[in-house]
Amino acid sequence: MVWHRMLLFSLIVIAVELGSIIEPQPVAAASARVLPSAPLEGAQAQTIDKFATSEKVVCLTLDAGSDAGYAAFILDTLREKDVRVSFGMTGQWAAANPQLVRRMAAEGHALINHTDSHRSLTGRSTRRTALTFDERVHEIRAAEERIWHLSGADVKPYFRPPYGDTDTSVARDLSTLGYRYNIMWTSGLDTLGWKGRSKEQIIQTVLANVSPGAIVLMHVGSESQDGPALPELIDQLRNQGYSFRTIADMLPQIREFPETNRRLRGMFRTYWERTGGLAVYGYPISGELRERNPDTGKMATVQYFERQRFELQPHNAPPYHMLLGRLGAADAQRRGLLRRKEFQRLRRQTNAACTFFSETGHHLCGAFRDYWQAHGLDFADAGVSSRESLALFGLPISEEFRMRLADGHWHKVQYFERARFEWHPENSRPFDILLGRLGAEQPR
Repeated sequence: MVWHRMLLFSLIVIAVELGSIIEPQPVAAASARVLPSAPLEGAQAQTIDKFATSEKVVCLTLDAGSDAGYAAFILDTLREKDVRVSFGMTGQWAAANPQLVRRMAAEGHALINHTDSHRSLTGRSTRRTALTFDERVHEIRAAEERIWHLSGADVKPYFRPPYGDTDTSVARDLSTLGYRYNIMWTSGLDTLGWKGRSKEQIIQTVLANVSPGAIVLMHVGSESQDGPALPELIDQLRNQGYSFRTIADMLPQIREFPETNRRLRGMFRTYWERTGGLAVYGYPISGELRERNPDTGKMATVQYFERQRFELQPHNAPPYHMLLGRLGAADAQRRGLLRRKEFQRLRRQTNAACTFFSETGHHLCGAFRDYWQAHGLDFADAGVSSRESLALFGLPISEEFRMRLADGHWHKVQYFERARFEWHPENSRPFDILLGRLGAEQPR
């Protein structure tokens, strides 16, 4: 049902805290599940153990699959020394340590899919039968979804195989699931801290084998001294002229839009792709900007799209890490519409054939009601429930009325907290009801 709604009707997938129109807040969007990427015939993920560069850069990667261990200490160290690293993470570890996962993403570290439960995909190191394709799909997808829901970060297209167990079948299956890079580590740069090596041995191992473009394997768990070794290791590498990069820095995932000469990257790209994309939000029409939130007065990183404004709040728990502007209410205010009679609160229902919202004192009728009721978030309710629709568009803040739009024609419209419905009877269903391009019309 959810996929049918999303693909056929171009859902806007938004999660909100339902609040009063009296105290407007930006609206957070909810995650949407993603259909598996179509397999490419013969394609394989690229296995990488070192980057080809003469620049003295090194990628520190720390796997997290057992206990929380030194993770908090590691993050404190990285923040103090202004270093970004990459964390290979199992889904189960993420579920057990949501605050740490959220902090990793919020502080700019890259996250890599390390399966859900650290099962060897090939069985080589565990001396077990290789996982079937379906078992591999479960391990990879489960971790992907857990990490996304906990942090708002997308681990795709980066994967690290448990135990380093990989072969051509793994590379092929990764590609089928949309993972382009199978991230290993440079020869000699597994610190083996989990085997009981001392801080000094860990540091010496790295310094003796590091070279430009190297990938270092470390672990966050308490059985390893990798965490305690990290501060001195960073200092020693810097003394040798090295700087630090994440896997995502070396393999950036940037989506270009020549139609508007704009690009999407990082959490903005992930969010746009996972919650509706072009059909829902339209093209990006700005770069990332620092802008003051009109409701809170605080500065935030934002990006504008044809029909929405994204505001990044990376320290918030998903789905509230990305807030969507209340552009319906803002557009109505900007146009001076709030004084019109159609925006005035009605004391009671006056049309029995319509749905009446006492919270704002407005009706929802006819084709607009049909559209509103056909779209909603997935709260696992039967069909599309009213609370799902309410979470999607917010409350109506006007009655229906006619308005001249940017095409120069008069159309029947209705305003909601986060949208403007427009009736275009010249279009066949479901495109006779369109969402206004409020992002493009928003002054900046």
